Amino acid sequence: MKLYTRILRFLFRDLYAKVESVRQETVSLQGCLHESQTRLAEWQESSAMQEAILQKQNQKLQEEIDLLSSQLIDSDQGHHERIERSEKRLDCLEHYRSETENRMRSDDRTTLELAHRIESLEQTARNQENAFHAQNFQLFNKKSYSQAGEDAIILYACAMLGIPFAKCSYLDLGANKPIEMSNTYLFYQQGARGVLVEANPALIPDLERDRSGDVILNKAVTAHSGDEILFQILNLDGLSKVGDISEILAKNPNAQLEQKVSVRTIAVNDVIREYFHGTAPVIINLDIEGLELEILKSIDFAVYRPLFFIIEMIPYSENLVLNQKDQEVVDYMHSKNYQEYAFTGINSIFIDHLQYQKIIAEKSGKEQSHAGESCK
Repeated sequence: MKLYTRILRFLFRDLYAKVESVRQETVSLQGCLHESQTRLAEWQESSAMQEAILQKQNQKLQEEIDLLSSQLIDSDQGHHERIERSEKRLDCLEHYRSETENRMRSDDRTTLELAHRIESLEQTARNQENAFHAQNFQLFNKKSYSQAGEDAIILYACAMLGIPFAKCSYLDLGANKPIEMSNTYLFYQQGARGVLVEANPALIPDLERDRSGDVILNKAVTAHSGDEILFQILNLDGLSKVGDISEILAKNPNAQLEQKVSVRTIAVNDVIREYFHGTAPVIINLDIEGLELEILKSIDFAVYRPLFFIIEMIPYSENLVLNQKDQEVVDYMHSKNYQEYAFTGINSIFIDHLQYQKIIAEKSGKEQSHAGESCK
């Protein structure tokens, strides 16, 4: 019994020690648990505070973002509005500039028109008051450059018809030299300008030098443009030509063929269309050594009617030529309603009878009108 009691005591003592150890561990664990709970509570409280702070910070940041977004939107709207206002302003300025330019052009045209009208009125007044004396002064104080005074005859006719000398445009076919024996140089001196056609290339430099205001064409006048033909250059002045030269050589033993050159051709109609803009010149001088009638027949008289023609009418001769005027040319010109105004022994001067009648009728009408006004 005692042994059994001892055994039980030993066992209970050991159990008690284990229970005590477990109790102590439990107490220790409860202390750790309490401490952990306390720390957890503190952490939760700290987290809640931090969350609240973060929420406030986030709310503040969101407010700032919203404010910045609002400002950005306002800025964009303001920028777009400024752009739109600027574009509208630019459109207005462009419209104003365009209107200003149109007004300036209109004002310029009006100013020019008024200037032209004033100039025309002044010129008319000067012509009415001084035309007779001025024309007479120029008529009787001049030098003729033509072979037989042809330029002086036409100058007189222009004065009588009231045509300003400076407006006597001309087409010189077979121009030869620029000044000597020229039927158009006197008008060049008076301010008129025209076209000189000469096939001999050796004569072109002098024409370009002394007639720099004129158009100089190194071409041969024929019925068709654009062909290549041989132009025969003789040693004697004014005798070079296209075609047969045997008669010239037979009649003049001093004449010699110097060279043949290839020259491009041009028709009278094409010259007028290209260089006179489709309006016939006042004067056509025609001197191309025997081809005059062929050239005359190539002209479209229904469209182009110069007021004056100067046409060489006699064959080449070293002697004075009498009663050998080319009647075929005269008849042809009459058929085109041109009247022979003068014959110098070398050249005939023809006047377009239609234009002549119109000019005379207009002058008569003006004279009657001035007479009627002077009686009022």
